[in-house]
Amino acid sequence: MFSVAAVGEGTGEGSRSPSVSGETLPLPSTTTERTTSRETTVTEPSSSNTAVIAVIIVVVLVLAAVAVGCFICYLRRRRRHGKNESGAQSGGAQELNTYQNKIASDIETTSSPYERVGHGVPSSSYEVLDVGLSSKSSTYEDVGLPSWAQQWGIQWEDMIISKTVLGSGNFGEVLEGAVVIGGKISKAAVKKLKAAHASPADHQNFTEEFRILTKIGRHPNIVNLLAACQHEDDLYVAVEYLPNGDLRTCLRNARSQGDGGQTSLSSEKLIQFALDIAKGMQHLAASGVIHRDLAARNILLSDDLVAKVSDFGLSRGEDIYIQTSKTRVPTRWLSLESLLRQVYTSKSDVWSFGILLWEIATLGATPYEDIKSKDLPSRLENGYRMPKPSNCDDELYGLMMQCWQEDPKERPAFKTLVSILKSIAENQIEKTYMRLLPKSEDYMYLMIRPQLDDN
Repeated sequence: MFSVAAVGEGTGEGSRSPSVSGETLPLPSTTTERTTSRETTVTEPSSSNTAVIAVIIVVVLVLAAVAVGCFICYLRRRRRHGKNESGAQSGGAQELNTYQNKIASDIETTSSPYERVGHGVPSSSYEVLDVGLSSKSSTYEDVGLPSWAQQWGIQWEDMIISKTVLGSGNFGEVLEGAVVIGGKISKAAVKKLKAAHASPADHQNFTEEFRILTKIGRHPNIVNLLAACQHEDDLYVAVEYLPNGDLRTCLRNARSQGDGGQTSLSSEKLIQFALDIAKGMQHLAASGVIHRDLAARNILLSDDLVAKVSDFGLSRGEDIYIQTSKTRVPTRWLSLESLLRQVYTSKSDVWSFGILLWEIATLGATPYEDIKSKDLPSRLENGYRMPKPSNCDDELYGLMMQCWQEDPKERPAFKTLVSILKSIAENQIEKTYMRLLPKSEDYMYLMIRPQLDDN
């Protein structure tokens, strides 16, 4: 380009004015003035035009940048909208189809000797209830999870729920489903609190169970929390899916099925169940959580029959808990101090573990089956304890009796129980701790009274 320099009158960047001897001619001076005037006339408009052009260029660039930004935003919104409207098959629904196929494949290829109860679902009954992406209202604003649960929160579009009900109650239900976390889909049992039908107490209990799950964290012998989501006033809590149902049903199904003691369980497996549960409860106690409802019905079994502690609806995250409400409690599994004074500690859970150990040894018999619930506290206070099952070793029964000590301080801690059960498990080559009875002797198993199963 070019630059415009300021020049003084009579000087310039070109040839100097010619000089004539003896006189000074006015003409060259006039010519210089005209030249300077002409340069000024030419260069001033050029400077103005350059400034205008520069401004125009800047404005155009800014507008272009804004336009490009808007276009990018539009594409992103369109992409999201496409996922919500027409992309469900390639997003959430496609994942669900894959999940459905996997369920069918799992059921076809599984040959477990145990009857599938509760969580076992035929593939033909699988129907889509909800895929988050396809049903979320664009006008509804979710309240969101509490601060202590944020790390477990997922988007509604990552929650997949079926119509298969695994369990239900007056204010909630458990549905088969799945969650998508980090691009990976995992089977889940999704607990749903129906806000419209739940009382304030129901809300509190459900939220407390959720809080306990977040406090416990992950452990191989506890039913682990996977994720949670708040959607249109309803709280959804997804825990791991365990297809083999609860331990009590497994035990009862395994009662003698033929002569010669041919059952679907072994003494070694029964001891392993007890050890698994003790490990899970040791973790709970270390986390400062009291279960308050430890029983075989609340132990779930994984694909490879690992026992996992579940159902934290009555659990409390305190060292000592005194019940003041009228919440229904499972009388036959409660410790003496809990029955008499409504006091709960980790040692109360140890008492319940002794009852659970007795359930395992008897293959799911009903505790105190010949005693009425209202008479149980006084009988226990007077020293009554359940007798040794005929198929149970003295050492194992002695462990139950330690759990049923009247003074909580005299009961072993779960850490001690884990150590003892590990020794028993390692010694089973030389000794049988729970003898499985043949069909000809199965009358010796204690009675099952379903009407007393949960109280």
